[in-house]
Amino acid sequence: SLTFLSFISLFVGMFLVYSLVALNAAARRRELAVMRATGASGRLLFFLFMGEGAFIGLCGWLLALPISSLLVKTLLAGVSRTVSVLFVRVQVDGLTLDPWEILLSFGVTLAVAVLAALQPAREAMRVPPREALDIAPTANIRPRLIRRMALGGLGLLVLVYPIARLPSPPSVSLPGYLAALLLFVGFALLAPLMLQQVGRLLAPRLLHLGGQPAFLAAAYLKQSGVQTAISVGALITAVALFTALVVMIHSFRSTVALWVQQSIAGDIYVRPKLAELNRFRDPLPPRVVAAVQTLPVPVELVPMHRLELQVNGHQHLFEAMDYDAYARRSRFIWMGGDIRQIEADLIAGRGVAISEVFANSTGLKTGDRYRVQIGRHLFDEPILGVFRDYRTRGGAVYYSLTHYQRRFDDPTWSGVQVNLTERGPGLAGAVDRVRTSLLNCCGETIEMMEGPSLRQAVLRVFDETFAITTVLLLIALVVAALGIATTLAVLVLQRRRQLNTIRAVGGSAAQLRRMIFWEAGLIVMVGQAAGLACGFILSTLLIFVVNRQSFGWTFVYQVDWPALLSAVPLIFAAALLAALPAVNLALSTSPAILLRGGTR
Repeated sequence: SLTFLSFISLFVGMFLVYSLVALNAAARRRELAVMRATGASGRLLFFLFMGEGAFIGLCGWLLALPISSLLVKTLLAGVSRTVSVLFVRVQVDGLTLDPWEILLSFGVTLAVAVLAALQPAREAMRVPPREALDIAPTANIRPRLIRRMALGGLGLLVLVYPIARLPSPPSVSLPGYLAALLLFVGFALLAPLMLQQVGRLLAPRLLHLGGQPAFLAAAYLKQSGVQTAISVGALITAVALFTALVVMIHSFRSTVALWVQQSIAGDIYVRPKLAELNRFRDPLPPRVVAAVQTLPVPVELVPMHRLELQVNGHQHLFEAMDYDAYARRSRFIWMGGDIRQIEADLIAGRGVAISEVFANSTGLKTGDRYRVQIGRHLFDEPILGVFRDYRTRGGAVYYSLTHYQRRFDDPTWSGVQVNLTERGPGLAGAVDRVRTSLLNCCGETIEMMEGPSLRQAVLRVFDETFAITTVLLLIALVVAALGIATTLAVLVLQRRRQLNTIRAVGGSAAQLRRMIFWEAGLIVMVGQAAGLACGFILSTLLIFVVNRQSFGWTFVYQVDWPALLSAVPLIFAAALLAALPAVNLALSTSPAILLRGGTR
């Protein structure tokens, strides 16, 4: 997932490289025309700007090495801790740089930068020599190209759904990542047409709302062509990523919080010492079971017996549990079906319940049969239902403990959930008495965790897991804002004579500022609207495709409307701040100098 987000950051970075090269090409357009008029070939100009893109990529890569080294030191502890808790214990002794990874990062960065410079380089090589004598640069709007790009974008968006439904390699959601890439590229290709249509539709209406500056801003937007669409594509990608992650993280956390409250609702959990490390091979010692059954306060016990089994090579947890006692305090979050009938059949030992992770990993579903070898016996039972579960040991299968003990003549417990029957103000003291009693009896042979502490630990791990995602998201938003700044600067340079003509015939500096801010506002409005639409589609991919194929689980789709609605105006304001350099550039030169043919 981190690799996927890193490639998305590179994708957004492509827009910035494009904008920087395009800015340089626009600022030197007259020089390019002079070079063409004095014998320079279009191919020479093409390779000059391709070399500039490669140089930007090289500088970015060289700067990234020390910056990333600092970031790694900060982020590595959190990532390794999350991996240790969720998957497998790791201990990072030191940082090393793999030569192959350095070479790969150099190649990818250079390729991305050169690819981003391709279109500005092609535009530069097409500058006609006669522009050296022209008063103003020749307009370069190609409606056919914009329509072809829009058709290509629609075609890519149509492919998103069938690509996402392709089978995936184990634990890596390649179809989901490819569908997300097609989604981003499709919206980016649609951006020029969206800008044109917004400019065409809003120009007459904005004349009454914001006067001539707003009208001219919409008119310029309609004529801006592909150049402005690049920064809109960066903003669409950044806003889409922000929206999708906000929705996914909120949906995931809300579902996990519900799962924690319903499924891990016990007061104390007791298991053998080093049970996790030993994969629950050792049962609770008899004296621990006896001590739990004779505690000094009234309790309800939920014993369980755990095994690690394999079905068709798929390793998973098999847990026999007293679901009747479990359901008095906790409940599974079922994914459909008649819940009362499922739970009644599970208590009566008429079948098993399987987790969503196990179902997605094995392809088994409600109504199929679960067959596994337990010792010398073949265990064959129908699957009663599927429930949500967010543990990471290949999924879980539950069966009635009473019927398991009767079938296999195995009375041992792998652990027990202790629920205090008396609630109220004295609960904390009763929990302490239970802990003290068990520690005094057999503290050296058991591990104990209080329910509230366990629930807080689960949510803390969740929050730490997504902390690095926020960093990548902020980087994407900053790059998008830089893309808007450079694009507006390009537009100002291309229209410098027009803008100064407006000033020469009576237009005020304040009117020019308002016009550029209106133009920036319209660009941001289009980028945010398309980004929100793209983001909701992307969030669906992340929740129901990427997470399902990578981890085997999904979660309840929920939108964090307060976070989104508060972030939209903040992103809008930040993007408008990016217009300040363009405003200063537009007012930096005297109209008289430009109109008599000077360049500075």
